[in-house]
Amino acid sequence: METKIKKDWVGREKSTDELHHDYKLWVSEINFIKDEIRFLEHLLSENYINFLAAGLHEKIEESVKQVSIQKKIGITLKELINRQEKILTKLIKSENASSNKNYLESHKKLEIEINSYTNKYKKLKQRIFKIIETVMKKKDQKKLSGTDKIPKLLDR
Repeated sequence: METKIKKDWVGREKSTDELHHDYKLWVSEINFIKDEIRFLEHLLSENYINFLAAGLHEKIEESVKQVSIQKKIGITLKELINRQEKILTKLIKSENASSNKNYLESHKKLEIEINSYTNKYKKLKQRIFKIIETVMKKKDQKKLSGTDKIPKLLDR
């Protein structure tokens, strides 16, 4: 039996299976971001000296702080998603899923929070990649300018 639930914020009915599917997608997205954050933390720590040498200390410190914040928010959101999923399961068992306005409103708010979280994270990741790109370009320029001197020294 597939109970239809009217989602006022979308203007259409959505089944409990679709709501459950939302939760699975959200958890998957948060788990993916968690893995990416682990990679970004490693990337930032491995290149920290290069960032300092490039004069990007403040930008990197702010980025590291923001990565930490996003990591904590992701953990909190995952807990909220799991809690909401348990509530949905109870509502389905008691056949009250379609009439519980509080649940539907909290689902809507959680959806907005998840979208906001993923958007902020994507902007942070983009900012970090731009910083890393800048450092890599400066590093390559130094290598190129250093290799130009080698042939001149050998000509003597």
